Amino acid sequence: MVTLVTRCAWTTVRACARRILVATAGIVLAGCAGQDATAPRPLFSGNGPNGKNAPVHITPAQDTLDALQASLQLVANVDVTWSSLTPAVVAVDAGGSVLSLSPGIGLVQALGIGGRKADTATILVRQVPAALHVSPDSLHLYTYFPGGPTSSDTLTVVAEDANGYSIADAIVTWVSDLLSVATVSADGIVTAVDTGSTTIRAILGSLSDTTNVEVVASPYP
Repeated sequence: MVTLVTRCAWTTVRACARRILVATAGIVLAGCAGQDATAPRPLFSGNGPNGKNAPVHITPAQDTLDALQASLQLVANVDVTWSSLTPAVVAVDAGGSVLSLSPGIGLVQALGIGGRKADTATILVRQVPAALHVSPDSLHLYTYFPGGPTSSDTLTVVAEDANGYSIADAIVTWVSDLLSVATVSADGIVTAVDTGSTTIRAILGSLSDTTNVEVVASPYP
């Protein structure tokens, strides 16, 4: 190397630099002779499809649960930590299984590794009526004399979702098959009209339940 530099003393700087570069390359190649080449290790920034900052996507992004204590499985495209942003409406476990707790809009978040990327699924929780139950099953009412006072009683109805949970705001329609025997109000109050038998029906959409009503003459004047 010293000899090469000395001999280049009176040449141009560019030519000397070229010769030194060639000589250096020869030394490096000679030192590597007989050794296996090793590929350089890739550098990961964490922004790739599986890195710490990879985008997070939940499937399904939105869905509906039609009853309380109904479940839904969410799936993320990367490893995530699940949490409910609306714990009064929905709960979610570590595996992404969602459970409905009360009617409303549920938000479930999937937070990616590193905490920089996240996605949120929207779950509508509602109670679709699946059954109606009227109580009591039968009523006995009285008339005291023609044109005189009559007795009355109140029916109650419970609408339930598919899992048997009552629906607080369900509004039913009450119907009497024979108005000449007994009438029923919008609040389920049944009033005797005349002796005989009739059926009182509670109707909600395609659902219904009934109560048998028997009106007899009172044994007391």
